[in-house]
Amino acid sequence: MPVLVTAGLSPEAYRLQRILDFKDVVFSDESALPQIPNSRSIVLPPHTSSSFVHEMLKSCLDLGITRVYPLNLGEVMELAKARTLFSEYDIFLIIPSDLWLQINIRPNSWKGENVTVLEHGVVVAGSSLTDNYLLNNETGVFKWATLGPKKECTLYLA
Repeated sequence: MPVLVTAGLSPEAYRLQRILDFKDVVFSDESALPQIPNSRSIVLPPHTSSSFVHEMLKSCLDLGITRVYPLNLGEVMELAKARTLFSEYDIFLIIPSDLWLQINIRPNSWKGENVTVLEHGVVVAGSSLTDNYLLNNETGVFKWATLGPKKECTLYLA
């Protein structure tokens, strides 16, 4: 089954594809993506558009996508509001819980040096973050850096 990775014009999208070793990826962005051999892409409206969630869901259903990895904070926040809708169609949004989003959002300019992909608190790819209590049972793509004795985390934003 294919997965959808947003921010398709960013190097972070391709880094995510590499660390997860995806075989069937559809990249999306607000503008047309260049043709890359063995990859597919779609254009979606910006997250500020009233049709963003509808178009995302329609694209996922049309393409048989079962997992969505949004890499832009605006997309994450909009998709968090539609979490239940996507789950009704068995589409798993790789985004943190609403509580985590309320407490832990960092500015887009924050530069983490490590990447970890978690699903329900389990590391599925990237660097280990098992000792970070902030991520117990969380899902999402996180970047983080060690600052002194603790690890600071943020969403992985393109």
